[in-house]
Amino acid sequence: MFWQISFWLLVVLLIVPFPFKIYEYITRKDQSPLRVKVEEMLNAIFLAIGLIAFYGFINNINYFTPMFWKIWLVIAVFLSTVGFYWSPKIKYSVEIMGKKKVTVLMAFSTLIYLPMFIAVYQYAV
Repeated sequence: MFWQISFWLLVVLLIVPFPFKIYEYITRKDQSPLRVKVEEMLNAIFLAIGLIAFYGFINNINYFTPMFWKIWLVIAVFLSTVGFYWSPKIKYSVEIMGKKKVTVLMAFSTLIYLPMFIAVYQYAV
């Protein structure tokens, strides 16, 4: 049950907002710089790929090869770690909300994505 709740929470956080973000970009309601938008979209798409393995883990279905998921996981953890130190989105968020709030949100985000990373690891090995 924990895995399914975690999975659906990430689906809601990654997939559901996607069309709304695209709409905001097209109508120029999102005032963030282009580099922030690009990072945000690429990050969401890349992490959404991990939902395939997460789903496969929950339902015991094989998608792609274990090596594919090992490589995906290494890249995902690397990008998540690098994002703490270098990220246009984080820098922009600090300007808007302040360092303290962004730090709390980053910690919360890490906790939310941790079950997916664990599931992908178990799925790959």
